[in-house]
Amino acid sequence: MKSISFVRIGMFAASLATLSAGAFPANIHSAAPQQNMAKVNQSASGKVSAVANDGFSLDVKSGDASSTMQFVTDSKTKVTGSLTVGATASVEYRTDSDGRNIATSVVVKANGYLDRVQAMSVLVVQI
Repeated sequence: MKSISFVRIGMFAASLATLSAGAFPANIHSAAPQQNMAKVNQSASGKVSAVANDGFSLDVKSGDASSTMQFVTDSKTKVTGSLTVGATASVEYRTDSDGRNIATSVVVKANGYLDRVQAMSVLVVQI
């Protein structure tokens, strides 16, 4: 009885390996969905409530509810019109991995309308 068969040792090793794999599952999730989230463009429109060097706030209404959204601007942000408190603006933005709203394009309307020079420049850029 001192000799142990190689078949029994093999069966024991295979059983142990199977149990170990079940006890410690490999993490197969990738970070791709978070990276894609930062590239999705969204839009919002409302009244500008604050302006700073690196961003602005926009009061947005959705039905009866209203909220204030914060936007970050950088050298890549295209701004058409004068971004001033009280003006109406439409913003295209993306949300980065830190949850910040990065403005990619802002169109500001004074009294609800683009002035003629601004409207012409937007038209020329689109052509």
